[in-house]
Amino acid sequence: MAESQLTKSDVVDIVGAMFKQFAPILESLALTPEKLREANKPYVDPAVTARMFREQQNWRQQEEENRKTRELIQSQCTHKDKNGRWAISLQHNFHDLLPRGICTHCLVNIWPAHIEFKPVDGKSTAVLIKAHALYEVVQQLEASS
Repeated sequence: MAESQLTKSDVVDIVGAMFKQFAPILESLALTPEKLREANKPYVDPAVTARMFREQQNWRQQEEENRKTRELIQSQCTHKDKNGRWAISLQHNFHDLLPRGICTHCLVNIWPAHIEFKPVDGKSTAVLIKAHALYEVVQQLEASS
């Protein structure tokens, strides 16, 4: 009987050759931190993402149209009621105790001169904002009330 006898070194060579063939497969199956992070990400449906983008664009367009309409209405408003009296309501709930006004028809806010801090070149800069053109009317209404 001719039995082939494998020596220990032959078995090591055969097993080594098998692992060399399986190495790419084992590497692709290995769980690396990058693969775990990728696997833990939630599924994002492209259709949902596209719909959200469209809705965002529509919302921005509607906001822009609303802003233009509001500015048009405010520019054409006389700020007076049908009897010719001012339709400006006074507001007193501010920290500086200066009265403000709001037109009850077009909802324009009438502010006194004040300072606002705005970003300029990455730094916050104080900017003096002039009083609204109708602020004198607010002062007259305040004096007469």
